[in-house]
Amino acid sequence: MNTINDFLIGICFLIGSILFFYDSLKNIGVWLFILESVQLLIRPTVQLVHDFHLSKYLKAGYLNE
Repeated sequence: MNTINDFLIGICFLIGSILFFYDSLKNIGVWLFILESVQLLIRPTVQLVHDFHLSKYLKAGYLNE
């Protein structure tokens, strides 16, 4: 899943960069950069949620021993 996300970020960044060459398409380029920024936040957010739940699970497991 991370590879697909990274690939989509690269594609959006490339297309958004190209669109900035054309005044009539700059607005679409800006929206692609916003979409790319959201995609860049996906991986660390998923990792933080995973780490939080894992630490909670491990703490509960150690308390039951």
